Amino acid sequence: MKDRFTVTISDVHGSRHFLLHQLIKKFLLYFTLFVALVILVGSFVILFLTKELSHLETKKEEAVKERNLLIAQNEELQAKVSEKAQEYETIRDKIGSMEELIGLRVNEEESLDVRLEELDLNILQQKTFFDNIPSGEVIAHNGISSKFGWRENPILKRKEFHTGLDFRASIGTPILAPADGVVKFIKYHQNSGYGNIVSLSHNYGFESYYAHLQNKAVVKEGQFVKKGDVIAYSGNTGLSTGPHLHYEIKFIGRTLDPAPFVQWSGANFMEIFTKEKRVTWESLIKLINAQSPLLKPLS
Repeated sequence: MKDRFTVTISDVHGSRHFLLHQLIKKFLLYFTLFVALVILVGSFVILFLTKELSHLETKKEEAVKERNLLIAQNEELQAKVSEKAQEYETIRDKIGSMEELIGLRVNEEESLDVRLEELDLNILQQKTFFDNIPSGEVIAHNGISSKFGWRENPILKRKEFHTGLDFRASIGTPILAPADGVVKFIKYHQNSGYGNIVSLSHNYGFESYYAHLQNKAVVKEGQFVKKGDVIAYSGNTGLSTGPHLHYEIKFIGRTLDPAPFVQWSGANFMEIFTKEKRVTWESLIKLINAQSPLLKPLS
């Protein structure tokens, strides 16, 4: 008989005998089953983790794509915001320039809506004045040959009061109405002192006169004209040393210096109210504001 190793296990129930090679077989069997189980479970775990990793990789790629898309959209929005901010600043600058142009107080702390509203009101208010009262240039000229005031008459060689402005201009240069009005009279007397004359009657007691004109008729007595309409052409009629326009402005018969009215614009809007004392501006301003209640007081 071959030598065998026997393992005996005794307890209260008795003794049991096991051969060593049987134990080894059982151990190997259980160990093999365990390893197989571990491999099987590990395979399932690895497969699960592989799928999860693949799923996470897909999500990661989608997240990266979405992130890149959001970055691109954000950059586009930033560019648009920057563009709008630049446009906003440009608008602010333009509003500021317009406020300075019309002589309006600039307040950077006020909102654009408030500043635009004030700008609209002031422009409307100024337009009311400029449309109804002689203002601005009436002819494209080459300078002023004689100002308002005392001077020596270049033809009569004696000192006399010059009641207007003389503008050097070529014959046939258009003359524009300085405000809305109606043609008061037209006189064609080439040999008289002022030669051919046109007179306009404007609102609020103002009148304007134009002398040394060409014979060419443009308007008729009683005709209504708008500011900027051509009313005559410059000439050299009457007592004249050369082609020019003699321009006068009157207020209820009082002769005024035309220079402040020619220079009158939105940029120096308030100056004329202190420069020209022969016009009762205070009552006129009240009247215009009463006629246009939306306008802001000038004072």
